Amino acid sequence: MSVQSENERNKAVVDAFYQLGVQGRLTDFAQYLDPDFTWSAPNYLPWGGTHTGAALFRDVLSNLSDVFDFARFSYISVIAEDGRVDAVINQGVMGTDAVIKIVDCWTLRNGKVTSIWVAYFEPQALLDSDGRRGAGPVPSKGSCDVIADTYQTAPTQFVEANSICFAYRRFGK
Repeated sequence: MSVQSENERNKAVVDAFYQLGVQGRLTDFAQYLDPDFTWSAPNYLPWGGTHTGAALFRDVLSNLSDVFDFARFSYISVIAEDGRVDAVINQGVMGTDAVIKIVDCWTLRNGKVTSIWVAYFEPQALLDSDGRRGAGPVPSKGSCDVIADTYQTAPTQFVEANSICFAYRRFGK
């Protein structure tokens, strides 16, 4: 019997999230969350912003099946390396024929998820289906317009390149 590498174990944790979604049991994923877990999503979504604590994510998890049709979930790409898993997926939107592309960037430590950063490609179908068109502006394709946060209210975002972690905030145009 072969021993799973850390990268394979981390991929299995991420896959457990999506498979639990398909089974309608997302709240069971709470066992994989680090107590200091952080969730970051675009501010124009009702669950957007940066939130800390596994309890908040458990609350979000209980509602995701009302928004996303996990039966129409599929992977586009999954890459695991050095405690990170980046998954590009197609995800169905409940009540519509729409399927949107999502990028989830997961950070894991000792089999527990410490953070997830989420980006949605062309999420208007998601907002329209959930009756949340007025939840906030959605940047248009090819546009540099962003939400009118200030330097004090814009969430800090993170991106890693060549093993260097960059923090940034987007506000104004």
